[in-house]
Amino acid sequence: MYTHLHVHSHFSFGIGVSSPESLAQAAAERGFRALACTDTNGVYGVVEFIQACASVGVRPILGAHLVATGQEVVALATSEQGWGALCRAVTAIHWQNGSAVKQEGTPSMLSSLLASDREGLILLSRDIHFLEQVLRLSGPRDLFAELRPGKRRHAVLAAARRLGIPVVASNGVVAAHSEEWSRHRLLRAIALNTTLSL
Repeated sequence: MYTHLHVHSHFSFGIGVSSPESLAQAAAERGFRALACTDTNGVYGVVEFIQACASVGVRPILGAHLVATGQEVVALATSEQGWGALCRAVTAIHWQNGSAVKQEGTPSMLSSLLASDREGLILLSRDIHFLEQVLRLSGPRDLFAELRPGKRRHAVLAAARRLGIPVVASNGVVAAHSEEWSRHRLLRAIALNTTLSL
């Protein structure tokens, strides 16, 4: 059975529109046995998410969508050690606050950080440069290429084959129900300080 491993709740400000409760309820109604919550650069809604999943009989998968220094990855915790690594990564991203300067030829902060501290984490990324760096620095264990809808998926699939790492299909879920899509578009326009395109 398919499990959504890249899901944004409304705790991903400017991206997600649904509450953890709404996401868990929608997953249960659709027959899902597990669901991830991967808000961007934070684990703000984890308590609400765990409680919501418990109330509808869905197993919660805890993680975060980490974005820093031009790289991105979905990190999923599989143990207490992984949860600690995830929290340290989130803290480091906020500590850096986008001020890390990448020198040509050196690994970015995010790939360096996770390559050295990823015990108990599963890493999914559509960022080819991130995948190459983590693979080079710490090997292929629990490293997956993330195939999301869009034009980039073909390049990501080709890179995964070249690098010899497995792929995972995801959607980057931003809402529990399709009728919430217009709210997501509005939030993105606000977050990007732009107008809605027709």
